Amino acid sequence: MELKKMIEQRNALVEEMQGLINSAKTETRAFNETENTRFEEIRSLVDGLDKTIKAIEDFEKMIAKKPTETETRAAKDILNDFIRGENPVETRAQMSTTVNGNIIPTELSSDILKKVEELSGIYSMVRKINSTGKYQQIVEKNKMTAGWTDELAEVTASDPDYEVVEIDHFKLGSLAKIPIELINQANFDITAEVIGQQTRDFATKVETAIIKGTGTLQPTGLTSSGTVFNLASATAITADEIVKIYHSLKAPYIQKAVWLMSRGTLCAIRLLKDSTGVYLFNANPVNGYEGTILGKPVMISEAMDELGSSKTPILFGDFASAYIANVNPSQTIQILNEVYATQGAKGVLGFLFIDGKPVLAEAYATVKNIA
Repeated sequence: MELKKMIEQRNALVEEMQGLINSAKTETRAFNETENTRFEEIRSLVDGLDKTIKAIEDFEKMIAKKPTETETRAAKDILNDFIRGENPVETRAQMSTTVNGNIIPTELSSDILKKVEELSGIYSMVRKINSTGKYQQIVEKNKMTAGWTDELAEVTASDPDYEVVEIDHFKLGSLAKIPIELINQANFDITAEVIGQQTRDFATKVETAIIKGTGTLQPTGLTSSGTVFNLASATAITADEIVKIYHSLKAPYIQKAVWLMSRGTLCAIRLLKDSTGVYLFNANPVNGYEGTILGKPVMISEAMDELGSSKTPILFGDFASAYIANVNPSQTIQILNEVYATQGAKGVLGFLFIDGKPVLAEAYATVKNIA
């Protein structure tokens, strides 16, 4: 029976049920034996039709998706075979080749990006654009201004100014060297090992670049911009300065503001007290944060400077508004069969394509020690 006819039959049965109910309600009575039997028969038929209709609809949706052979076969198995060199014709057909290597199946690419985000606190907070090409962000330099005017008086013109910030891709490479004896073990999960090594390395390098990248062959870091707050000391910070840093941020960015600092800087701040003797830092680790300072979460990073002459030990602000990263959603991989052959190993070279730049300086404070 066609799906359309099934739906029509179901609707007709529901109308019959409604008719039985209406008759009983109009006459203010219970179903008689014949009506009750028929009502239960209809209920059973409708339930059966509902299940069949849903099964047909689900099946048609599944067919409509038409998943590729690459994605229906486990992505992990595809990469395992590719590294081992098994089924070379079949496996390579499932991994398209570019000048940078073979593109990892979409499922694994998503896993890599997800794990990098889990391992890097600051990367998880900035705004991310998943683009295969260059991304352009329009940034307002001089804002439009409004003003009160007299009746029939001229409105003073303002000259807003904009610039286009281009965020392309830089190539971040990670090389994992795997011994042949491990590769040849059937129960060794090569993909898990390779992805684990690469994501840890990617996360460290991406985090460092987002914080202090030079912009040359790597993203431009947050420390290159922001609203600068200079500490009075070359090696220390005071409780009063912490309060001043907090209030140096404009109101729109306070709600989502986060402190970012090194372990050493946090240790120094944990010793600070306010005028009543209460510690400024509230140790309450949750969701990747160490606790709070003045009610705002504290995140630590090995990429942040320690307190010291001309250093930048603290960033504080709304990093989702302050920074944009452009990430290519597809990663590539190359298998180096010969380079480490004399060492009894294969090289697995993976690439992540990413760039990033600060786009809103007023959204965060860049705290610096004096020279």
